[in-house]
Amino acid sequence: MSYGVVASKTGHLLVETLTGLGDASRGDDALDRFQVAWGSTWVPGRLTLTALHLTFIPNRVGRGAGMLTLDLADLAGVTLGAGHVQRTVGLRTARHVGRFRCLGAPALAEQVAQLADSVRQRVRRT
Repeated sequence: MSYGVVASKTGHLLVETLTGLGDASRGDDALDRFQVAWGSTWVPGRLTLTALHLTFIPNRVGRGAGMLTLDLADLAGVTLGAGHVQRTVGLRTARHVGRFRCLGAPALAEQVAQLADSVRQRVRRT
């Protein structure tokens, strides 16, 4: 299997904390660090999807500070938000939801959901 870039989009990311939904994963820890660095604002940057990870690199970052990397296996669900031009892709973990606002969100949400399902199936088999 190739682990190259599947999709890459520019947009804005907002991370929200949910309460009482389950045990924290490494993805939740990464989202906590992102929230500490950026707060609860829409952060402009680039989201890159590979076969195993989602990586968000904010536009105003030096030497990787404040970037976010999530394992697709940590995603509990992927949702598509409402909108006319720019829609949001909801990336849900046990304790957080990240909302990525971009053009072409329906196709991106479908790609992320399919890859996350395939990664979770591989993890269950091992």
